Amino acid sequence: MIRIRLPIILLAAGLCLLLCPPSWIYAQEKPLEKLMPIPGFSPEWVLDDPVKTYTRDDLFNYINGEAELYYPYGFERLASGFYAQKESNGQIGLAADIYKMGSLLDAFGIYAQYRKPEAQFVPFGAEGFINPSQLIFYQDRYFVQIAASGTSQIEPSILKTCALAISKALPTDKGKPRELDLLSIPSLVPQTERYYPEGLLGYAFFRQGLIASALRSEKKFRVFVLIEKSPESAGKILDHYARYVKDAWLNPTRTSDSEGSLLFSIDPLHKGLLLKQKGRFIVGVADLESPGQGTALIKQLLDRLPSS
Repeated sequence: MIRIRLPIILLAAGLCLLLCPPSWIYAQEKPLEKLMPIPGFSPEWVLDDPVKTYTRDDLFNYINGEAELYYPYGFERLASGFYAQKESNGQIGLAADIYKMGSLLDAFGIYAQYRKPEAQFVPFGAEGFINPSQLIFYQDRYFVQIAASGTSQIEPSILKTCALAISKALPTDKGKPRELDLLSIPSLVPQTERYYPEGLLGYAFFRQGLIASALRSEKKFRVFVLIEKSPESAGKILDHYARYVKDAWLNPTRTSDSEGSLLFSIDPLHKGLLLKQKGRFIVGVADLESPGQGTALIKQLLDRLPSS
């Protein structure tokens, strides 16, 4: 008879929960169109037409020219509703769009494409901002845009009322992606973080990663973290970049220590670029005039990496 201890079984089950794709968890979510406030988000604002939905196959029919921006972030579906103000006889309305993205990190990634550091932030979802004509926020793996129609500006309380009604229908988790902790360094310029599922810094060989602005000695730089699946794949990326700059007739300098490789080069697009590999991560600083300007920032980034 084969005996298996109960704690081992429980441990295996726990690991499965962590490692299995989350689709079975999301299966309990409401249909996207049911997240839209019906018949309206207040007595004065009612849904003008049935909610429309779009998939990857026809998203371009709704946001032609922008659909390609959403696909890398795991876009699955969009629900779009138009609310008319009763008093305006349909002349003034609100377009409310709820995008279901691939993950919380993906929802943040598409949200950050629209966010600016100087925006007026509002407490909706994990984060949101408002301006005279729209309110945008993300919550769980949902990205929400609410925009005025028929007018260039609208009462902020109307945008907020609509946002609150949608937020209440979404999953209750309002946390930010844990991956943002990788950029949480003392030199970080707040609200500049961005996530790219591919093509960081415009290079196809720089894949998934996060980037933000950092201020040090009154100079602004860009700091970033590339996230790979293994130390081996991270090393290959560093090799690829070294070959790239050599092919551009530039001379990168490369050293190694117990933690990994350090590479500096004048970059064709980003001035001086300092890269440091540690395990499956590559941390970097762009816009340098010399490698010494980035040393302290590299250390701050290394200190944020997990131990394994």
